[in-house]
Amino acid sequence: MSALAISIKPLNDHELAIAQTVDRMTTEGSLHRTPIPKIAAALDFMMHRSDSEFLVNYIRWRMNHPTA
Repeated sequence: MSALAISIKPLNDHELAIAQTVDRMTTEGSLHRTPIPKIAAALDFMMHRSDSEFLVNYIRWRMNHPTA
């Protein structure tokens, strides 16, 4: 079973900020219409490759596991 099917957890401050931004957009109902560059622009740090990978994986996971 893939890790994305179970859960995805932030492991550092950047990933936590990414998850919080994505979760906020999810609760606002705008995640499905928000392009990745707009999400990245909402962050207050320059993303590294690992941050970008986490962002894509977290969006995929969140779309399959919406917040209540």
